[in-house]
Amino acid sequence: MWTRAAKRTKPSIASNSTSILQTVEPEVASTEPEVIGDAVEPEVASTEPRVMGDAVPIAVIQEDQHEGIDDYDINEEAFYDVNWLPHDPGERILISSYNPNDQADVRKRYIALGACQPRGHDFPRKDIGGKRRFVPSWFDTYGWLEYSVKLDVVFCFICYLFKNKTAKGGNSFVNGGFRLWNHTSKFDKHAACKSHRLAQEKFDSFSITGTSIANILVKRTTEEKVMYKARLSYSLKCLRFLLRQGLACRGHDESEESLNKGNFLEVLNWLAENFEDVNRVVLKNAPKNNKLTSPRIQKELINCCAKETTKRIIDDLGDDYFAILADESSDVYQKEQLALCLRYVDKKGKVVERFLGVVHVGDTTSATLKLAIETLLMEHSLSLSRI
Repeated sequence: MWTRAAKRTKPSIASNSTSILQTVEPEVASTEPEVIGDAVEPEVASTEPRVMGDAVPIAVIQEDQHEGIDDYDINEEAFYDVNWLPHDPGERILISSYNPNDQADVRKRYIALGACQPRGHDFPRKDIGGKRRFVPSWFDTYGWLEYSVKLDVVFCFICYLFKNKTAKGGNSFVNGGFRLWNHTSKFDKHAACKSHRLAQEKFDSFSITGTSIANILVKRTTEEKVMYKARLSYSLKCLRFLLRQGLACRGHDESEESLNKGNFLEVLNWLAENFEDVNRVVLKNAPKNNKLTSPRIQKELINCCAKETTKRIIDDLGDDYFAILADESSDVYQKEQLALCLRYVDKKGKVVERFLGVVHVGDTTSATLKLAIETLLMEHSLSLSRI
């Protein structure tokens, strides 16, 4: 790196000194004598340059060189050349240490180089449960395996390029390397861990020619939307069945150990056990933060069902006249509430009665009840003039 830094600073040194030095003629082996008074002292091998014009001390040039290197250290301390990236995994730096704008180029360079697999190397024997050493045939079984000649350990090529720093598992094949040759089962365990599989997916997507991050995100987002809609529809179907039957959704104990988790979870679990399409997207196979089974989600879906039902009732009524049925009662907390129903003739000529809603009232006076009825009708764009 120092050599490359010096090369990079040479043009600037030459340009700085060109205006000062007009002509520099080095003397390689000057044999002409130099006269000092009466004595003559021959010069044996002078290597100092003779400057024509204004003289410039050598110390100035050397100082300029050091200043160029100092500027390089300050401004380009992360300087690297992808054509000179170390192949030995024991000499590499982390991908995250590179500039974020250059990490893709570094990954491409390493993918082009391939995993470091020196098959012809004389692998040393060490006392690890007996005299053991690395076996080159392991490269054929585990293509992601790479060997560090410098450290005599193995690393995971895939995880080095794409492993998430926050992902758990597989760190022994990334940080420091793995050397327990008598525990080759660790290779299979690493290949099966979640962090390695996620890194393998990123590697495969990155290696596809013409694949961009935007295309990957769009594809993944589309798949997630399809699964989300399927999960939502199954939860909604269970709730609609319970609402139609007038059954409670929640259970007293909805834990995993409970024998009766409530009507909603029991119906959804029954669907998952009998239909593979349902089982693929719900409950245990759904993301932990997107199961759509929490009490809050149930209430939101029930509220949506109520709004859609009311909308259908208003559309069925249209602009026709209607009558109202109102009844007041108090709940268990002794709070007065008013229930309102509509009575009208539908488009088939049948007289129907439909529940519109319940509102709390402060008292049971005629003025209060009239205001509550007007407010509820106005919420659904119904006028008192059509009663």
